[in-house]
Amino acid sequence: MNALRLHPVAGNSQCLKMFLTMPDHLGIAWPEVSSSIFTRLTEAGTNTAVKVAEGTSAVIAELNNENQIMAGEDNSELLALAQSEGLRISGALQSVPKIENAVALIAEQSQRMNSNGMEIQKLVNSVLAQETEFKVPFEVLASGLLRCGRRTNRLAVELGAAAQAFTLQYKLCRYERLAFSDRRSALIRRMDAQKEADKKSQKFVMNQYSLQSMGNTSKLDGYGRDAAMSGEIAVDALRESEEIGHILQCEIGRITQIRRRDWSMSLRVMAANMREAHAERAAIWESCRNALDSSNVEDNWPVIDQQQIHGSFHAENWSNGEHHNLQGSIHQQQQHAGAN
Repeated sequence: MNALRLHPVAGNSQCLKMFLTMPDHLGIAWPEVSSSIFTRLTEAGTNTAVKVAEGTSAVIAELNNENQIMAGEDNSELLALAQSEGLRISGALQSVPKIENAVALIAEQSQRMNSNGMEIQKLVNSVLAQETEFKVPFEVLASGLLRCGRRTNRLAVELGAAAQAFTLQYKLCRYERLAFSDRRSALIRRMDAQKEADKKSQKFVMNQYSLQSMGNTSKLDGYGRDAAMSGEIAVDALRESEEIGHILQCEIGRITQIRRRDWSMSLRVMAANMREAHAERAAIWESCRNALDSSNVEDNWPVIDQQQIHGSFHAENWSNGEHHNLQGSIHQQQQHAGAN
């Protein structure tokens, strides 16, 4: 809203001033914030239909030279501008959602890593609290996942902030198409007004001599007033179309300068953030590997297993030997008692 207020053209508009200083509820002029749920639902359905209709093929067909010339466009600069902007808008409509989806995937990856790290840490605290030799690698893994998840979340926030310039240009594509549509509507009105003025002027010229000869000056004056009024309407339509074309050229030039500056800065910021984040994440997992190497977990596990197996083997042999000795003594006692 502040950017709209500071706009060089729209900021000085009386309609905007009335909109911002309206004493009644804002929903009367802005259906999206209306107090009526039916008005909001109707506006949401309209916006959805508009978004579905904004396909890349529709943009190219809408801003091609044939449609512009059929509307009566006679400015070569605006024709070339419409052609180039149609290609740019179609590219922006395809590319900017991919950037937004990539940022959303990075944020989702950070959430998954954080949740996995917390679950592993919970496992260590609840199940492996007394198993010192087993909980060390799980603690290292949980720590690495949590640190990497936090760094990835910060990367997603940084990329989302840097991608605002692309999102802004994506939103401006719709308004630029509406501006070209206003230009075509103004050209059609200019063409219709010029046709009507030519018809009235021709009618006045054709009946001028005959009415003057008959002395019917009142009817001749009526034809003259109609021709003059139609000429004024045609001049107003011409002035309006020229004004819209001038504003359109100025606004596209201003937006182009903003886009070149902001996109270049945003791309550099995104590249620097991704390089820094990947370097830090690599350092995090390197530190986890060093922690595992320093704890000698891989060397202790086989020794522990051999000791346990060796101890259990001796215990089993001892128990088997005692069992056999006990059975032998009982058998000898039974034989001795039978001989007696």
